[in-house]
Parts: sequence; structure tokens; C-alpha cells
Amino acid sequence: MATIDQFMAASAELTGFSVEELRATGMADAYWAVVLEQAGAEAVGRLVAAPLGEGERELARAVAQLWYLGSWTATADGRPFLVSSAAYAQGLVWRAFGGQAPGAVAQGFGSWTAAPLGVR
Repeated sequence: MATIDQFMAASAELTGFSVEELRATGMADAYWAVVLEQAGAEAVGRLVAAPLGEGERELARAVAQLWYLGSWTATADGRPFLVSSAAYAQGLVWRAFGGQAPGAVAQGFGSWTAAPLGVR
């Protein structure tokens, strides 16, 4: 059976963020539990063996979206779900463009006058 450390290494490969950056979100244990529950241990084992391989492409896409959006999209009934409000706030999508999750993080008065980091 795959371990959470293997899952984190595969997640780093899939997202482009380091294992340390992913752990800093505080979502590793929650996402590990979601992926195991939704995909099953056997599929997760194949994914961690070859994260960028052809065999588990849909699962790899779902794991990357989980980290970026905080929601699980590869459900059996086709209905995605948000893991938690913390998952929304910690989504990598916000870090990717130097922003913060609207409504989840206090921006401070007047913050709208400054461009996001990296934007000119």
C-alpha cells in the first residue's frame, strides 16, 4: 500500500510545488484521506509508482485539481465536492498568481490599491 510520503512526492510532481510547500498548506492529511476514499488504495498505489504515466491519468488530474482548487472532481456520480472551507482557502491556485482566496483571508483596508505580487 502507498504511504502518505509517496503521495506527497507524487503530488509535488503533479503540481510543480515542493513537498514542503504542499505540507505548509496544512491539507496533506485531509487530501490523502480523500484520495484513498475516492480512488481506492490500489489506484493510489499505481499513481504513486508513476505519477506522470499514462495508466492513472484521470486520477493524476483529479489529484492536481484537488491541490489547486480544494475540490475533488473525479467522483463516481460526476458531482465534484469541496473538501472543506480550509481547502478552498489553501488552494494552490491563489499562490500561483500571488493572490489570496476571496472571502477567506482578510486583505486589509486599501489593499485593492496595490497590484497582486508579480503583476505590473
